[in-house]
Amino acid sequence: MTPETRDIVDEYWSDALDCSRETLRSDGVAVVASDANDTNDVEIVARGGSAVVAVAPDRSTVVREALAGLDAVDVVEPGVLVERLAAVDVAVDDVLGPAFLGYVDDSTLSPVERPARVLTEGDDRAYDEFRAACDDEWSAGGSSFVPGRSVGRFVGSELVALAGYEVWDDTLAHIAVVTHPEHRDEGHAQAVVSEVARAALDAGLVPQYRTLDAWPWSVAVATNLGFERWGTSVLVRPA
Repeated sequence: MTPETRDIVDEYWSDALDCSRETLRSDGVAVVASDANDTNDVEIVARGGSAVVAVAPDRSTVVREALAGLDAVDVVEPGVLVERLAAVDVAVDDVLGPAFLGYVDDSTLSPVERPARVLTEGDDRAYDEFRAACDDEWSAGGSSFVPGRSVGRFVGSELVALAGYEVWDDTLAHIAVVTHPEHRDEGHAQAVVSEVARAALDAGLVPQYRTLDAWPWSVAVATNLGFERWGTSVLVRPA
């Protein structure tokens, strides 16, 4: 990515985590009392030797105590987090991550030459049938049907992959993608993500792709298209 794109992403995350860009770029683990965090969740973003841990102000002291001495590698390990938080009487309900957090711009996008197209209002029935077929996967990557912005790939008349995006702070295009369970490993996800990333760039946004590192096939969809890992994210939900 260009330095300009990295600056845009850095600025977004410094605002989202309620920290300075210097904190975001400095080595070590920084626990930040974030006024933007109005839940008990612990949000962690790590990159290289740096990690920022954003928590509600009333939890910052106990979380800082729990994570003392950890480096940026250990602080995104679910087992380590659960053990350290338990030691200060914070029970954990769930840990989401670690997750690949990647971005692409015009300098890195490597589009695929496969037919995928923007959906129109006439595709509503195909969308409904696709959503019903992907019910189990929908919560992880489903997106609303937005004619003119949702991108689909068809095999015959059947919709087999769908990608869309949500706009975050007029800056990022957060991409979601789902493939029909009977049409996986056929390259369809890469086709629709390629097309939706191009549409996001044309709209003046920075495409964002986030997926669990435990799903290497999903990470590969992004990296094969030129998305570069900017960082790793983890969300801890206390009980």
